[in-house]
Amino acid sequence: MSNEKTTTGQASEQEAAPILPIKLEVSVRPIEPKGNLVGFASLKINDSFVIDDFKVLQNDKGIFVGMPSKPDKNSKTGYRDTARPITKEFRAELTEAVTAAYHAEVEKLQTRAAAVAAPEKKSIPEQLAEGAKQAAKENAARPAPAKASKTKSAER
Repeated sequence: MSNEKTTTGQASEQEAAPILPIKLEVSVRPIEPKGNLVGFASLKINDSFVIDDFKVLQNDKGIFVGMPSKPDKNSKTGYRDTARPITKEFRAELTEAVTAAYHAEVEKLQTRAAAVAAPEKKSIPEQLAEGAKQAAKENAARPAPAKASKTKSAER
């Protein structure tokens, strides 16, 4: 009988507990595209739980999120999801968070690349001509080598 009261007590405690909003923190690592794979993401939930290896994929309809998975011979696709959202609402929230983080990271990379833009390189013939001019200047600045005296050649 005490077990029933304990169970009932726990149920009422769970009902009384307020439902807190879920805090999602997403980190994205864009990669050089391989097929439709454009990056990977990690998800931190309420600063308490991390799920790695979400795939950021792109197709004709835009960016979408692939769930972490592992190989499974019995599956139709050959893979089985190891983590997945239960509700449509959470899947939409997750996709939105990962997509926003992906776009922000790509924008950051593009900004950094624009700031470090390499100066325009000259063509190879132009580089060779410039090198020849520089070598001619250096050769002109050198003193002429001293001629060998006849005494040294006689000693040999």
